[in-house]
Amino acid sequence: MIAPAAPSPPAGRLTGGMLLAFLTAWLGFDQLLLWCFLGLPSWACGLGLVLLAGLCVWVARVARPLRGPTPGALLLCLAVAFILMLLGGEGRFFYANIDWQVRFAVMRDMSVNPWPFVYTVRATPDLLRAPIGMFLVPAATAKIAGLRGADIALLVQNSLLIGILLALGSALFDSRRAKLTALAVILAFSGLDALGRLLFRGGLSDHLENWAFLQYSSTVTLAFWVPQHALAGWAGALGFLLWRTGKLPLGPCLVLLPLTALWSPLGLMGAMPFAALAGLRALLARAIRPPDIALPALSTLLCLPGLLYLGAAGDGVGARLMAVAPLQWGLFELLEVLVYVVPLLLLARPRLGRDTLALLTIWLLAIPFVQVGWSIDFMMRGSVTALTILAVMVADALVIDARARLWLVAPLLIGSITGLYEIRRAFAHPPAPQVRCSFFKAWDQSFWFTPKDSYLAPIGRVPAPIRPADPARVSPAEPARCWDGHWYHPNERYI
Repeated sequence: MIAPAAPSPPAGRLTGGMLLAFLTAWLGFDQLLLWCFLGLPSWACGLGLVLLAGLCVWVARVARPLRGPTPGALLLCLAVAFILMLLGGEGRFFYANIDWQVRFAVMRDMSVNPWPFVYTVRATPDLLRAPIGMFLVPAATAKIAGLRGADIALLVQNSLLIGILLALGSALFDSRRAKLTALAVILAFSGLDALGRLLFRGGLSDHLENWAFLQYSSTVTLAFWVPQHALAGWAGALGFLLWRTGKLPLGPCLVLLPLTALWSPLGLMGAMPFAALAGLRALLARAIRPPDIALPALSTLLCLPGLLYLGAAGDGVGARLMAVAPLQWGLFELLEVLVYVVPLLLLARPRLGRDTLALLTIWLLAIPFVQVGWSIDFMMRGSVTALTILAVMVADALVIDARARLWLVAPLLIGSITGLYEIRRAFAHPPAPQVRCSFFKAWDQSFWFTPKDSYLAPIGRVPAPIRPADPARVSPAEPARCWDGHWYHPNERYI
């Protein structure tokens, strides 16, 4: 049998395959930059470049039938992403939340020091070992355009990648009204943090989400505080949703997952249950095709050095069960998850399937009891994919189901207060200053109460295949102050 040719895109419209291949190329190029950061031989980088080029061409061909956005829709999504990143402090035109104190220091170290390098601050030389995917292109840009160039490159990069994710997500909806409704729901989506604050903490505060000392982050919070974790979780959700709605076969829907590990291992972990559901359903339906296996396998092959890098000396970042009081957990889940899940379960007809709703509900009910590292980061970042899928199901119900609509509008309006408070902070405080100190001093100034093991690996414990052979030895000359002026700290210590 001869397979029919893929339909050509309408005039003036990009194919979804082109956009998906672009994301694959950018995230794959991050992997190659990591190889340069580690000082791997040039022949290995050449082979990696050939592998990446072949992977992108294959993705573009397999995903070509995916209907892409119109130029106007793409520009709208890029503009929305740019505004989010700008208000979140990227480019340092607006206030940046305190997590950026360390992140800007890391980006500075990667910008001013030769690759590869090790810190000699402690008794044993340490390699910077962290999910640095977001910083590789900006730091490489700084080698040419200086530190200000790195700031701008970070803003442009994140706006471009997240804008394209939004544009690809528009393929999930048919009409312009449905697309705009879904965009509004995604941007406003959050738990009822303001209500939780009023009921259980005595009033609103500058940062609302930690009202139960547990947290699922709103879309705006993710964009402002942790865009690297957001990108990984949103990419996982997008791939699952494109497969679940029949827009794409399994292979191209999974191809981004390994590439996001260098941005956020926690975000990738949160996407894996949904990738497993997709794989299981395709297997039971006997719908697995060679590209469904080969594409994610080639993507994983490209990521092997990065996975070795992320796992180096990782014993200090272990997983364990966390005790949570039943009442605390129940109230949290009621106002963050069940307020949306129950109307969808009882009143809506989810086109994404009740198995999808069941999986995301079980996942969101369970992960508060799992801790990775020293804080609740796994709960906050491992929930991104599930919450994004839930937001899309809410948008679906608002468009097609009047009964569910009556029960979902009020929670959405209350939840949107969380994002509005985050946006308010962007205008209420001065722009983020230039960070002049190294990772070590910035960490001690901001997060002195936590260990640095999540960002460092003793050079002797780095796996031999990726261990830098002759790294530059860096002992930073720290300034008296990491930055000029006061950097506002929100009311809540933990995010």
